[in-house]
Parts: sequence; structure tokens; C-alpha cells
Amino acid sequence: MRKEIKDRGYKVFTYQKTDRVPDIEFGYWPQTIRRWLKEGLPKEYESERNVMFSGKLDGYFGFEGEGTGIGLRIHMNPVFEEEVIERKAGSVILRDSGGVVAERYQNDVDDSSIPHFLSFPVKTPADWAEMKARYRFDDPGRLIPESEFAAVRQVMGEKMVSVWCTGFYGQLRNWMGMEALSYAFYDYPEMVHDMVEHWAELCARQIERLAADIPIDQVSWWEDMASKNGPLVSPGVFREFLQPGYHRVMEAARRRGCVLGIVDCDGNPHDIVGNWLEEGVNIMFPLEVAAGVDPYAWRREFGRELRVKGGIAKAPLVEGGAAIDRELERIRPLLEQGGCIPHLDHLVPPDISFRNYCTYLEKKRRLIGRS
Repeated sequence: MRKEIKDRGYKVFTYQKTDRVPDIEFGYWPQTIRRWLKEGLPKEYESERNVMFSGKLDGYFGFEGEGTGIGLRIHMNPVFEEEVIERKAGSVILRDSGGVVAERYQNDVDDSSIPHFLSFPVKTPADWAEMKARYRFDDPGRLIPESEFAAVRQVMGEKMVSVWCTGFYGQLRNWMGMEALSYAFYDYPEMVHDMVEHWAELCARQIERLAADIPIDQVSWWEDMASKNGPLVSPGVFREFLQPGYHRVMEAARRRGCVLGIVDCDGNPHDIVGNWLEEGVNIMFPLEVAAGVDPYAWRREFGRELRVKGGIAKAPLVEGGAAIDRELERIRPLLEQGGCIPHLDHLVPPDISFRNYCTYLEKKRRLIGRS
């Protein structure tokens, strides 16, 4: 743990003293921004109408950026050639650069949502062999330029340094799709082990090849491997197939001083939280209340080793008024326990008015001591 870091988020999650938690939130549905433009959001933000994670809009609301990052070169190379297969009214079927064929909806269609996935590039071990060649360890494009290290050196005495990786379920699902991956654990276990091992080596070797003086304070993972009914794999399957990958990468990061790991997982992943904690992935996010996540129960079960980020339900913001007050009071004791940064438990949905969202931010800032 680095005590010189001034980032509030790092201090909160390492249980060091700080004046308050950082004031952050987590993006917007594009439909929400389009609604707000009709309700008082200045017209200069019209350009953000199709953006989920808008730095420009975050700046308007005054959210606080924390830390700095190093971009690991874990990309596919070569990528697939994009191909339009069919055009429809309001949508297009195409093969994207990842080799995935899907029907994708126009961003300005109010009912636009997750693409309708039709096929994925990896179905068999032969397909995996071809995909694996697109993630060579010795690809010259995996070298991180010295200029990026220089930029980190300028701030690493004060800021938390993070790296970001797609998690092991998430990456295999990107290659195979959820249904095929679910079968592959049983039909092609050797292939799945090799996929995880290769992805872990790619990520870990990137960390190990960073300049010797560059620390890593946090590894950020994206998974989205749970629904409201629980995780998409059992704890046993996680332990056998996915956990060795986490162990490899987190060990590489720990040798550079890493003490934090955060995983972005929607739904209710309760049953595999213990697996993540064993490997040092100790911040759960975004804690979807509507999916049945109870951060107080999780804290009682897992103790202070579990840190939490998010956890504020969206439904009270739809109602507004006293409902917002009650929701913030519900989260207050968890905030006082430490190791908690509260914000909405996912993107802001379009049934939350601009006025109610601004009211929520005003009240939340009073709660955390910013106003």
C-alpha cells in the first residue's frame, strides 16, 4: 500500500484517512441524455446524445476523476474485416472487427439496446487455434511506448496507477458467446483451459514488461457474468477454469505493489464473490440493488476485505422527493463503515428526469460532505 497517494478513492479502499469519498457516477443511457436535452440539459451537450460514458457530461455535473491508467496492449491483431451483411429499417446486420455477427440498432432509436448476437468466431478447438494466432505474445504492437511511462511518472507520486483487463469469462464470451461457452466447459474443457491460460499470459506479460519503476495499485476487470438469479457459472466452475487466470495476473500485479482489484459485474454475483476475494479482487461494482444485491449482507459475510462501489438504487430517483432521501439514508451506515464509494448501481435510465437526477446529486453531495 502506498501512503503518499492523494487519490480519495485509493485512500477509501485502503482504509486510510481522507476528508471524504470521491464524487463519481457511472454513465448514462443515450435515451436518458436525449430526454434531458428536452428538460433543461444545455443544448451544447447535444453532441453527447448517443454517448454512454461522456467525459463532457461528467464535467458538466462536476464529477471527480481519480487516478491514472496504463493501457495494456492486449488487443486482437489482425482484426476481422468488418462486413455489412444486411441493412434493415433502424438496424444493420454486420460482422464486426471481433468477428461477431450481430444485428445492431441505430443509436438514435429510443428502443435501441444490446445487439442481437447471431454468431461468434470461436465454436471449436480449430476455431480457437485461428483466434489464438491473433493474440501473439511477440506482436510488436504490444510494446508500450516510453512516452506513456513518462506521463505516469509525472503523477504516480500522488495518483493511483491502474491497468484494465477484460475478465476471463468476459473475454471467452466475446470469442464464443454465452451459450457456446456454457457448453464448452463440458464439451471442450482442454480448450477452455488453454483459452484462459493464453489470455492470462497475455495480460500478465504486459504487466511484467512495464518499466521497472512503474507501480500498479489497482487492476480493473470487466466481467458482466451474472443475472439477477446469480452468476453464469458455479463457484466450482469458476475455481477450476477461471480462477487460475485471475491468480496469474493478480500475482504479477502484486509484485508491483498492487493491493486493489475491482470487478465490474452486473446482476447478482454473490456466489463467486469469495472466489474473487481469494485472488485480491476486492472491490465489487456496481452492486445492482434491483438484482437483489444487499451490500450490508455482503459486508457481514465477507468483512472489511470486501470493498463496495455503487449500490444506490435507481428506482427512488424515478419517484424523486422523499424517496431519494430514504435511499441515501439507507446507504449512510455503509458509507460510515469505510471501504465504500456510493453511486447509482448502473447507467442512469431514461425514466429518471433531469430534475430528479440533479436533486439526487445535490443530496448525495451533502451526504458525502462535498457541498
